[in-house]
Amino acid sequence: MQPKPIPFTVDRSRRGTLAAQIASRLEQAINTRYYGPGEALPPMRALAATLGVSKGMVEKALAILRESGRVSPRPRVGSIVCARGSQLWKGHVLIVVPPGIGNPFDNILHAALRDALVAAGYLATAATVPRSGANRYDDFALLDASLRQQVDMVALLHNHENIAQWLSRRGVPFSRLTHGASRPIPGCVGAIVRDDSLAIPEFAARCRAAGLKSILQVSARHSIDLSAPGALAALGGARVETWRVPSSVSNDPLTGIARSRWAVGAFARRIAKGRAWLPELIFFDDDHTASGALLALGAAGVEIPRDVRVATWANREYGPVWLRPLSRMEMDNTAIGQTVAHSILDYLRTGAFPAGITVGPTFIPGDSM
Repeated sequence: MQPKPIPFTVDRSRRGTLAAQIASRLEQAINTRYYGPGEALPPMRALAATLGVSKGMVEKALAILRESGRVSPRPRVGSIVCARGSQLWKGHVLIVVPPGIGNPFDNILHAALRDALVAAGYLATAATVPRSGANRYDDFALLDASLRQQVDMVALLHNHENIAQWLSRRGVPFSRLTHGASRPIPGCVGAIVRDDSLAIPEFAARCRAAGLKSILQVSARHSIDLSAPGALAALGGARVETWRVPSSVSNDPLTGIARSRWAVGAFARRIAKGRAWLPELIFFDDDHTASGALLALGAAGVEIPRDVRVATWANREYGPVWLRPLSRMEMDNTAIGQTVAHSILDYLRTGAFPAGITVGPTFIPGDSM
C-alpha cells in the first residue's frame, strides 16, 4: 500500500528549525488521523523531495517523532504511526476570525464554535487576516501559513468578500457567516446569514401598541436603521431622528470605551440645555453607547421610562446594565456559535451544508419601555 501524499508544505519564514516544523506538522497529520495508527509515513526520500529539504533534515524530524512515541521504525517498511491513548482528532477546522481585541459577538461566537468542534472530536485552530497599509484586510501571511498544514475545512467569520475570494483561489472548502445575502463563490460549501433586522417587527409592534410618535435612534454600527422605509412603515408613522456616532469614535482601537465616553458627553451636554428635546423613546444600536447614555441620563435625574422610554441592542452575555431589565434586541452569541458549529459538523459528516439558515437578534421586552 502506497503512503498517502504529504498534506503540508514547509514555511521557511517561521522561527525554529525546519526539523521541528516538519515533526510538528507530521504530528498534526497523525492527530487528525490523516495518517492513522498502523499506517506508514512517506519514505524519507519522498518527504525530502516533496518538502524541498535535505534527507538529513527529514531524519531529524522523524527522530523527534520516534522519541515522543508517535512513530516506530520498521525495517524495509519505514516509520509506522503508533496507536496511543492521547486525543486523536477526526479532522482539522481552521477558524478565520477578525483581528485585534474583537467584540462580544465575535469573541463569544468564536469560543462557542471552537468548543463545539472540539467536543465533537475535531481540532479547531484560529487565524486572522490583518489590515495592510492600504487599510484593507488583505494581509494573508498568517492564513497562508496556517493552510500549509492539513486543514479539512475553513470556517470564515471574518466578513470580507476578498478573503472568501482568496480562499476560493486556494481551493480549500470553506463556509461563511455573512452579513446579508452573498453571491455564490466556488469552494464555499455553505453560508449562514446574519440579519440584524430580525427583531424590528416585534419592536415596532410594541411601539405601535404604546402609540409612540417620536423616536431617537443613536447609531454606531449602522446595521439597523429605524428610518428605513420598511421600518418606518412597521412603526406606524412615528417620526425617527438619528444621532450617528462619529466614525473616528467607532473606529477607535478601544471601540467600546470610546463609544461609552462619547455617549456620556453627548447626552450630558444635550440634557444640560433642558429636557424639551427628549423624544418618547431612545433606541441604541450598540451596547457601549447605551451604557454611556444611561449613565449620563441617570446622573441628570432623567427617569426611565417615566421621562423617556429606552430600547437597546444587547449581546446576551454582555450588558448594558441597568437597575431593571432593559427592552432590547438581544443577540445570543453562544447559540449562534453553536448553530455555525452544527452546520459545519453536518458538512464534515455528510458532505452537505444545511441551506437557508438565518441568525439574528430576538426582541426581549423589559421595564424600560
